[in-house]
Amino acid sequence: MAVFVVLLSFLVAGVLGNEFSILRSPGSVVFRDGNWPIPGERIPDVAALSMGFSVKEDLSWPGLAVGNLFHRPRATVMVMVKGVDKLALPPGSVISYPLENRVYMVGKANSVFEDLSVTLRQLRNRLFQENSVLSSLPLNSLSRNNEVDLLFLSELQVLHDISSLLSRHKHLAKDHSPDLYSLELAGLDEIGKRYGEDSEQFRDASKILVDALQKFADDMYNLYGGNAVVELVTVRSFDTSLARKTRTILEAKQAKDPSSTYNLAYKYNFQYPVVFNMILWIMIALALAVIITSYNIWNMDPGYDSIIYRMTNQKIRMD
Repeated sequence: MAVFVVLLSFLVAGVLGNEFSILRSPGSVVFRDGNWPIPGERIPDVAALSMGFSVKEDLSWPGLAVGNLFHRPRATVMVMVKGVDKLALPPGSVISYPLENRVYMVGKANSVFEDLSVTLRQLRNRLFQENSVLSSLPLNSLSRNNEVDLLFLSELQVLHDISSLLSRHKHLAKDHSPDLYSLELAGLDEIGKRYGEDSEQFRDASKILVDALQKFADDMYNLYGGNAVVELVTVRSFDTSLARKTRTILEAKQAKDPSSTYNLAYKYNFQYPVVFNMILWIMIALALAVIITSYNIWNMDPGYDSIIYRMTNQKIRMD
């Protein structure tokens, strides 16, 4: 069964001050170490190319090299952290690149993850259960009685619950369909707004988040047998003026296409030559098969070439 999981999706938005990091990757996917900026809207293309899929537009980004074409990762895990330019990740084990422009990811969650806590009440109740992350995390200056702190901790609880669910449903990680996980964490941004980025709470939360992300990356990487890419996107803020808006076609008349005046044909997409060649050569093969079959039937001698005649003639002789 195919598993395409995007737990928290986000629309197009302008990104101001950010970073794209590779936490874990198998040997078949090669990321070059360098200070090459990558446009945020091309991050989905990086994920697609690293998993062996094609993209509509060529990606001329030198950070992703050509890896093993016959051994592609079975999963890509993308975590987006809002409210910080970059996190203090351990040096040496992580490759980071500057991120610019926009970020775009959409999708829906698999039914396996419907049991995860999503509402504030569910998240709060989950945190105060016996097997929650509160029993293992060093809270330091964070408080269990503050709603902003609980929101941040609940996101860490979701990370823990995702890896726990996958460990109980290991068949999802062992099938032959590639998986995509995309999560957005906004708790650190809320702590920065509440206490300030120079506060002790923000520093403690950043350190706790780094440790939680490292553990989550290790868990997901090991669940897929070392054949998964774990990526991290840190975003300072969004420019909501660039957010994509939708409207119904009934609200206004469609604008007239100026190209319709000249009766121009519509533009073909990149799949057109593939479909055209498939249909063309199948039609040619079927036409040749019909012609050859018709020719052989037309020139067949019923007295000698027909298998019905040979079988009945042998039976008559035996009688």
